[in-house]
Amino acid sequence: MEKEKKKGAWILKLIGFLFIIYLSLTIAIDSGYYQSKLSERTMITKEAMDQFEEDVKNGKEVDITDYITEIHKDYSNGTTKAGVAFSKVIEDIMSKGITQMVDVLKKLFT
Repeated sequence: MEKEKKKGAWILKLIGFLFIIYLSLTIAIDSGYYQSKLSERTMITKEAMDQFEEDVKNGKEVDITDYITEIHKDYSNGTTKAGVAFSKVIEDIMSKGITQMVDVLKKLFT
């Protein structure tokens, strides 16, 4: 009986932890953080397009590499790599679990 309690408590803690992660991600998306990053990229692209159009109007020789700015900062470290690996494992577990649950429901209703 005691082992069953410990096993159940571990599962509840895991579910609680996953729920907290889900809430955190949902809040980040709803707060507009992701959208602000996308609009920031769009503004940079719009500015480059305006500059390109102005240079074409003025008859300057244009080169596409002058207007494309690839700003990529690699912030990855051990922690972020571990986080990505952990999220992939969780994704696999969740997708397999949902697939199995759907299979069980199919068997029940067919």
